[in-house]
Amino acid sequence: MGKRLLLIGLLFSAALLRTGAQALGDGPYRQLREFPFVIVSDDAVTTPPVITDSLFDAAARGLRFKVNSTQLQPQDSFLALYRDVLVPWLKSQDLELRRLYVRGAASPEGPYANNVRLSRGRTRQLATLLCGELGQSADGVYPLDEKSITEDYGLLVKLMAGASDPDYSRVKAIWDHSGGDEPFCKRELMALDGGKVWTRLLKEYFPALRQARVIMWFARKPEAAPKVYAVKSEAPVFSLPAAPLPALVYRQPVPLPEEESRRHLIAARTNLLHDLLYVPQFGFAPGGNLQLEYYPLDGHYTYNIGFTFIHHRRWSQHKFMQIRDLQFELRRYFKGGGKFIGPYLGAYVHGTVYGIGFSKSKGWEGEGLGGGLSGGYTFRLNRSGSLRMELSLSLGVFYSPHDPYVYGNPITGKEDGLYYYDYLGNTSEFKPRNHRFTWWGPTNVGVQITYDIIYRKWKPVGSYNMPYQTRLKKGGGR
Repeated sequence: MGKRLLLIGLLFSAALLRTGAQALGDGPYRQLREFPFVIVSDDAVTTPPVITDSLFDAAARGLRFKVNSTQLQPQDSFLALYRDVLVPWLKSQDLELRRLYVRGAASPEGPYANNVRLSRGRTRQLATLLCGELGQSADGVYPLDEKSITEDYGLLVKLMAGASDPDYSRVKAIWDHSGGDEPFCKRELMALDGGKVWTRLLKEYFPALRQARVIMWFARKPEAAPKVYAVKSEAPVFSLPAAPLPALVYRQPVPLPEEESRRHLIAARTNLLHDLLYVPQFGFAPGGNLQLEYYPLDGHYTYNIGFTFIHHRRWSQHKFMQIRDLQFELRRYFKGGGKFIGPYLGAYVHGTVYGIGFSKSKGWEGEGLGGGLSGGYTFRLNRSGSLRMELSLSLGVFYSPHDPYVYGNPITGKEDGLYYYDYLGNTSEFKPRNHRFTWWGPTNVGVQITYDIIYRKWKPVGSYNMPYQTRLKKGGGR
């Protein structure tokens, strides 16, 4: 992630050093191409630009928050680009912040009163950070009134439209009918299709609504700069006469790199230590090992099923290695949200049937059941992350009822070409699985290769431009 942010930062730095701003119209304001939430003007312009809702949704940028939190995430890509690229460029151009247009919001799933607190807190956090990085005062930067966005259903509708969501028309009709009454809209959406639509929206769209976004107006530093403050407005936009920006140069921008073009859905994995198995007293016993892991849209948990198949019969040496093992595993990656890279912890269960022989007198046949905890670390092997390597270790218990067997009749000692259970009692009283084996400790070690066989295709949010890392599902599969 750090290398990716550095690369994006370098691209933006190069673009900003040779790129000026993009005209928004015939007025005195210009918009930076790589940072469309930044509006600049000459110091002669003293009237602030007026921002409509539609312009705000098209140009604003910001950052996302965790559920029920107003705390900034230090590794957020928006913050990294703002601090490392935009702020140094603004200072080098002798530009001063004149006004902030800030809107914070919460996702609709929580209590409405708590969402009011979250939206206001997120607005304060973003405004304080932006001003602090510029070394300017944030006094009076938080005027909040009844127009504050608590649950941003308007943006939800626009995101659904951009994703061609099948429920877009019904959700839009409910929002339009509510007349801006957020609690009413919430009740209607929660009842839609018995709550099924609400549950899907919660997973696919609500994380993108936990955010604070901003548009910033900068101008050349005059002798006495106006005070910085935040505003919200719905008045018409950009109707002022034109004024030149002679010191800013406008050239063709460098395209923004895509941060993510796809996300894991189902991946195939194999354990190289199983595929190239070596067993003392037996020798090499390569087998087949295949695991399938399912990655959900959000969260940190994945679901893994694996099957190991080893089948070797060396009759002349009386050596056998026949193993069938089926395993289920639940994993929790520390880095979730579609990434699933880095460290993880898991819990597993597995069942085994086996027949193992090392010589005429050493053979075992049985079944086993085990379970325990697993842990490991996953890292990319290619740029897209579709090919990964994983190091893993499992600790737990393995319980196996079994019977030893030998070559030849154990009672008569005659080698008649058959294998017998190593049992010397009355054959009429024999019952299979007279022996028990229990093992506590390491049960598996993995050096594993993973490849995405099915993935989700994603697209940027587009004209509504949520934080840089936000992506919406466009379509499935490969």
